[in-house]
Amino acid sequence: MKLRSLTLENFRSYRKLNIKIKDSKFVILTGKNGSGKTNLLEAISFLSPGKGLRNSRLDEIINNETDSNQSSIHFVIEGEKKNEIGIGFEKKMIDNKNQSKKVIFLNGKKLKKQSYLPNLVSLIWLTPEMDIFFRTNSLFRRKFIDRCVFNLNPKYLDYLRVYEKNLNERNKILKDISEKNFFYQEGKDIEKDLWLKKIEEKLVDEGIKIIKERIKFSDDFNSLTNNIEKFPKISISLEGEIEKILLSEKLDSAKEEYIKKLKTSRKIDSIKGSVSYGPNKSDLKVLFLKKKLLAEKCSTGEQKIILISLVIQFCKLMNKKGNFSILLLDEIVAHLDNNIKLCLFEELKSLKNQVWMSGSDQFLFSKLIKEKNVVNLEIEDLLKQ
Repeated sequence: MKLRSLTLENFRSYRKLNIKIKDSKFVILTGKNGSGKTNLLEAISFLSPGKGLRNSRLDEIINNETDSNQSSIHFVIEGEKKNEIGIGFEKKMIDNKNQSKKVIFLNGKKLKKQSYLPNLVSLIWLTPEMDIFFRTNSLFRRKFIDRCVFNLNPKYLDYLRVYEKNLNERNKILKDISEKNFFYQEGKDIEKDLWLKKIEEKLVDEGIKIIKERIKFSDDFNSLTNNIEKFPKISISLEGEIEKILLSEKLDSAKEEYIKKLKTSRKIDSIKGSVSYGPNKSDLKVLFLKKKLLAEKCSTGEQKIILISLVIQFCKLMNKKGNFSILLLDEIVAHLDNNIKLCLFEELKSLKNQVWMSGSDQFLFSKLIKEKNVVNLEIEDLLKQ
């Protein structure tokens, strides 16, 4: 799977840009800080469901130096077949509020759901902002693991969507109750009790699907040979209350226990305004095998290369399953020592993925740029075209 051409119009700092890539495995983007390297990688990241690698509001995407309320990206993707994918962003004022939307076209026809995108192309990325990966809250890591899973199984996005819908419904009911009675009390409103019971049964059904997919991913990940030279050997696991129940009990018993926990937590959840149990409370744990130390306990330098190792191993898992993600690495190599950087280049060459990398100077990639299947794009030169 390779990106063969990219056309931007009114996207971030770009008014217009057209790039064509021949049969290149590596695309190196170089240029001064602020020249637009990350903007270009962000545009590519919109080939994945969601808000891109910056998690941006859609109204931030449109170039603010023009009078246009629209922005567009056009891609040509080559895999088992060639596809043209168009993505448009538009902002409108409705009731004195900015409203933005993202529209996707596949070969000229509008896609109903962006959750279909992983069937066409898969992406994974690393950015400087992800340096806090092991030091921030668990939501950041859950989003990463979910992105890995839906790249392997696009149906997983539907599990997440249905789960989130029912979770919001449960929160709304409990919020309505707490506004009137301070907190939930069983038996005080039989109709809402029955309503909660139905929603919680749906939550459990989708929650179990989500957790099983995550556990399967971690098992598959850990089954890979982990022999990246000069990088830490790692294993991963999912940590959470429901995971423990699911791993220790049969499915029917686990469902019963999960439902029971949701019911008994209604009072505290009505006060907190959230749910106490479920896949939205899980956390990804990464173990540095040699030191038998969790990544969050490692040094900042070790955490950086553990995260790179995590992404490389994910790509290997995808390769094993015949799926070759486009890999986006934004300003990753600048702070690596030379030996680790060269080792990273060798690992990337061994993968079957197309790799887009950015950096401020060609010198950072001097050993790689000499290769035949590498193209170096200077942002300043692109802007002159």
